[in-house]
Amino acid sequence: MHFLIVLVAIIALENYSQMAFIQRDAWVQKWHSQLSRLSMLAGSAVLKLIAFVLAPVIALYLVILLLSSSGYGLLVFVLELGVLLYSFGRGDISAQIELLKSDIERDDLQAAYHDAAVFNIAHRSSSAENAADLYQELVAALPYRIFERRFAAVFWFFVLGAPAALAYRLLALHGDMSLGDISRGESEAGLNVQAENSSLENSPLEKDQVTADPQVDCSEKANTALWLLEWVPVRLLALTLGLVGSFAHATAPLKELILCPRTSTADLLRRCVSGALGDIQRPHMVVGTDAGGHEDTAAGLALISEMVALFTRAMMGWLVVIALLVMLS
Repeated sequence: MHFLIVLVAIIALENYSQMAFIQRDAWVQKWHSQLSRLSMLAGSAVLKLIAFVLAPVIALYLVILLLSSSGYGLLVFVLELGVLLYSFGRGDISAQIELLKSDIERDDLQAAYHDAAVFNIAHRSSSAENAADLYQELVAALPYRIFERRFAAVFWFFVLGAPAALAYRLLALHGDMSLGDISRGESEAGLNVQAENSSLENSPLEKDQVTADPQVDCSEKANTALWLLEWVPVRLLALTLGLVGSFAHATAPLKELILCPRTSTADLLRRCVSGALGDIQRPHMVVGTDAGGHEDTAAGLALISEMVALFTRAMMGWLVVIALLVMLS
């Protein structure tokens, strides 16, 4: 049944990229605020994080167990499908990519900077100062955005079920330092609810976990847990990218970093995606009015399309493998 749920969820995501009707995160803010008021959790970031994630996960597991034992298979199907859709990343990434490409085609570099900010893994304004920086930022950020939106949730849903997928999304939501602005973020396609530190050059394990601010301390521990949950699926995805792209170039960084305890998810993906696309000497995404500028713009647009197509092929590969595992089991 899990394969069917994953298949239906992927089809729904492809056809209705904006999941705002089900991805409502106001309850997360309320739950976080209630935990913050408990004095017993005030002095322990770890206990607060465990309570924040495990309580909803255990409640979901008990509901699924109760419905399954009572013979309500259809309700279990609908519930798990809803949880998986909720566990996908926020925002309409397909529309965001098309908007970015449209602005680049119109030679509107300023608008392209603004569009690229939604892919910034730290969910802050784009730090690009020119077209070359914009290109580098997209190459680093877009692969992680696609990964956390679909692949991580699908992996944990298939391996451990809906509660695990929910746990991943809750950690991602908690990891953002602007968790208190979730209600405002819902009106902006929920873009401000992911883990800021996942984008850093080094993994959260390298960061100093001791801080005077309990809220920051708790957020950093959430980012560490998120990085650990992403450790296996991102490496499986990197291998898949090699199988559907340039295998030798994609697996070269994977062989080097497969057991690395320091490399961030985003950095590993950036290297493997560049390798899978044979992206060794790509022209910079320069938006200009001369002939050379238009050629480089076309190359940049083509690269964005190739990255999206690469991940689409990778998801198809995952679905095939999941189907085979289901049949063999």
